[in-house]
Amino acid sequence: MNRRPNINNLLSIKKTVKALKAQLRWKLVEKSNLEESDDYSECEMTRIKEEIAEVRNRILQEIAKEQEEYEKLTCLVQKWFPELPLLYPEAGIMNYMNSSGLLTCSLERDLLDTEPVKALSKKRPLVCSEIWGQKVLLKGYSVDVSSEAKVIENVAKYHRAWNQQKEKSGLLQLLFLLFCKSDPLIYLMVPYYPGASLGAVQADTPLTLEESLKVMKGVAKGLQTLHGANIVHGSLNGNNVFAVNRKQGIVGDFDFTKSEEQRAAANTMVVSTLSLISPELKMGQPASPASDMYAYGCLLFWQYKWEQKLCFCTLCCGSSVLTTLPVHSL
Repeated sequence: MNRRPNINNLLSIKKTVKALKAQLRWKLVEKSNLEESDDYSECEMTRIKEEIAEVRNRILQEIAKEQEEYEKLTCLVQKWFPELPLLYPEAGIMNYMNSSGLLTCSLERDLLDTEPVKALSKKRPLVCSEIWGQKVLLKGYSVDVSSEAKVIENVAKYHRAWNQQKEKSGLLQLLFLLFCKSDPLIYLMVPYYPGASLGAVQADTPLTLEESLKVMKGVAKGLQTLHGANIVHGSLNGNNVFAVNRKQGIVGDFDFTKSEEQRAAANTMVVSTLSLISPELKMGQPASPASDMYAYGCLLFWQYKWEQKLCFCTLCCGSSVLTTLPVHSL
């Protein structure tokens, strides 16, 4: 390696993305104008929507190439050329590395085709979209100059833990960190599993004992991955534990703007009437892997109680009676 690496490929991709984003913005303006026009044409609107979808796909294709280039350059920086980010600050290599590959300026929330998810938007802006054929959720975090770096650091640490084993980590994958020009938020993009949270599954069609054991085995693996990386989840509850396809347990992410103690004190730390906050936390001690495992045990016990209720109702009254049982009766 006696030659300086060439970043022309990366810069060329960035130039292409910039041109495509300008084209997409123009198409979106064209669509908006047609919607408000007196000469509205359904045929014309269909054409514009198809063109918008095509440009979006091209942008995503270029962003995939950009990620590949960043991976190559990151490898070079770590092995042979540590000075590379300083030589080419315009390439944004350091931002990519500091965020563990998640932060991208090429993808913006405004340019995605999004829909609000009102059912989940109690704390922060939440919208869903689709990229590369996958449903995704964008979580908006309000940050300032001082807190932005800390959020990126926390997100990167979580992502590095996931990246060690990827799909076998038991953790929800983080896809991107991106900005929005229309509001002062940073958005975290994650896979979207509608109706797959443990709370939603149990409220609809409760897991069987066999399914529950499979799911909770995956959740235990996720906690093991986090704790092995010195990360305390702090807010394990029925809303951020997922039972994907009723057989794969995944530990969801948490609020990266809050400390472990702040997360543990949130009012979401309850399932049915069962508190998920451990006794030591109630006594003022800091959140720890042990308090995570306490919440895990409570969730496991809660599902066991569901199974007991299901068996009792099936034997005594028929399974249909289960739908009449209030949640607080567990």
